[in-house]
Amino acid sequence: MFKHFMISLFTAIVLAAIYSFTQGTNHYFLHFTNTIFYIGLVLFLIGGFLLIVQSGFFNITRYGIRKVLSGLKDEQMAKMTGDESLTIKKDVIYKRYKFSVTKPLLVTSITLIILSFLFSFIIIA
Repeated sequence: MFKHFMISLFTAIVLAAIYSFTQGTNHYFLHFTNTIFYIGLVLFLIGGFLLIVQSGFFNITRYGIRKVLSGLKDEQMAKMTGDESLTIKKDVIYKRYKFSVTKPLLVTSITLIILSFLFSFIIIA
């Protein structure tokens, strides 16, 4: 996890520095602080979405859609033929996903947001 955290943090800072340098104004540090904040927010949204998907929040929705779209025909066919493999299994509800980048993205985004807040207090003073 620490390796992914360091790679994503270094990449975000380098991208923010390059983008701020291309702005071409005298306020490089202000653009750098804003860019770090924007990158941190985007990473936080991506990490938060992965965390929600990982917890299985959308599994009931997937199960319902799958049951409505194909369940009616398959249930009738299963009753007629006696084949239970055609019915939709409820394992979809309890299925959990595991993403290896969720924690590093969240930690990197929180670090970048805190860093941008610290830089903004330096700019104000």
